[in-house]
Amino acid sequence: MILIEAIAFLVILALILRRDLSALARLPYRGGWKLSVGVMGLFAAQAVLVIYTPRQTVFQLAFLILSQFALLLLLLLNHHLPGAKLFALGIILNTIVITANGGWMPVTPEIYHFVNPSQKVEVYTKPVKSKNIILPRSETKLWLLSDIIPVLLPWDRSALSLGDLFLILGAAQFIFRINIKKEEEGMATPKGVSP
Repeated sequence: MILIEAIAFLVILALILRRDLSALARLPYRGGWKLSVGVMGLFAAQAVLVIYTPRQTVFQLAFLILSQFALLLLLLLNHHLPGAKLFALGIILNTIVITANGGWMPVTPEIYHFVNPSQKVEVYTKPVKSKNIILPRSETKLWLLSDIIPVLLPWDRSALSLGDLFLILGAAQFIFRINIKKEEEGMATPKGVSP
């Protein structure tokens, strides 16, 4: 959820700074809109499956890995776009730690209590409607890649992983670098000559 909030904040910031977001529509995407919609649909279905599945199944883990690879394929096809490499790195890091820990993003009891101070913390459980599994730090595989960064927002509390930070940085680079490229192209074009 915090990733969606961060992207929304970046878009609002870009609009406040009077960035031309119409430049995003003129980008040379590879793979076509059908592949993009298909991958996003697969990714959304996987997210729903992770959040609403009470226990790990082989099908759910296979679906998770398939959706992550499909998203990586789309990013690799569009590696020329600003932020694509950072976004891909974030997906890879999150997929590695989730796969290593049975299909869910691990979170320590301390971080879970920070995010949900009113809820009872039960170690080795997957909270309802969550992508997380609560594990002690000592039993978390690749702990450094799990949700270890507490984030306090005026309206919410959350936790981020290192992969999430790369996803946010990739989105920021995508949104703001597109405008810089357009401005650089505009400066390179002599006055009176349309690009």
